[in-house]
Amino acid sequence: MPLTIKSRAHDYTVEFHPTLASALAAVVHPDRALWLVDRRFAELHAPALDALAPSGRRVLVEATEGAKSFEALAPVFLGLLGRGLKRDGLLVVVGGGVLQDIGCFVASVLFRGLRWELVPTTLLAQADSCIGSKSSVNIGSYKNQIGTFYPPHRVLLTSAVLATLPPDEIRSGFGEIIKLQLLAGEPGYRELMADLAGFSGQPGLLAKWVARSLAVKQPYIEADEFDRGVRNLLNYGHTFGHAYESATHYGIPHGIAVVLGILTATHLSVRLGLVPAAHYAELKRDLAPWHRPFGDALRQAPPAQVFTAIRHDKKNTGTAVNCILTRGPGRMEKRPVDFDRELVPAVTEFIEQELMA
Repeated sequence: MPLTIKSRAHDYTVEFHPTLASALAAVVHPDRALWLVDRRFAELHAPALDALAPSGRRVLVEATEGAKSFEALAPVFLGLLGRGLKRDGLLVVVGGGVLQDIGCFVASVLFRGLRWELVPTTLLAQADSCIGSKSSVNIGSYKNQIGTFYPPHRVLLTSAVLATLPPDEIRSGFGEIIKLQLLAGEPGYRELMADLAGFSGQPGLLAKWVARSLAVKQPYIEADEFDRGVRNLLNYGHTFGHAYESATHYGIPHGIAVVLGILTATHLSVRLGLVPAAHYAELKRDLAPWHRPFGDALRQAPPAQVFTAIRHDKKNTGTAVNCILTRGPGRMEKRPVDFDRELVPAVTEFIEQELMA
């Protein structure tokens, strides 16, 4: 059954399909569609795309952080307009988080709002970012500082495409799934950890945790679509994770950086007396397979770049750093943290000592 997401702009559905071909064939108004497609994905899945998305109606984009910068968007706009996209047309976005950010932003501003449909192709996009309405675009050295809220009109989802993902992309997707299950509470987290202990790429487990994760996220985004209140809790691990991505020049995949960010936020929560050290020790043990060996890259990053990135996080206000901290599974809260007195010592200790233990 499709999942319907409520939005002030327009309600939209997440529809589950058995194959990529069936997902692509479900696109509405294919005669008016232009396609924005991850270049690598187009190479891996050429037969299905060639049959349903003519090459002359595609704009291909490299799925890199540089591609989703404000400075790099002009060729995308011009490519779509040059291929005849009109106000009554449809933009179909096929790719992971980078393509989704680009496609959402383009659809929200082109013709002051264009119908668009999304075919998410990574575990991270399927389990997390495909719902929620947000686009985030980088400018210069500032990550995700430009964006809009503009949901797709439909999400066409198939777990069949996940088989071609490299192992670290699967781990990256599970980073967000872990975060969502920690937000949901202890039973879901325990069940996830049990499944992951025996995970060897089973499509059924991937499909299960995609659906379970979207179910966790849905009430947050429906209650707080514009990210002013309770939805902030979905940023658990992200203040630090985004900084770790930036300081390593995106050498750490997003979801794996989120895992490192979750551990940092929990370590800070222990230092502030919010959660017992035993909870952090358990997470540290459980999550080690989901971030190693990327801690090596983090330890090599200049500390000044880490802390500059944290200061520039868009969730900050005033002189404090707004962090999502934890009192245990299902008990996250937003707190301002003193940068010099509380945050810097905790992050330094985590990187220099905790990652080595």
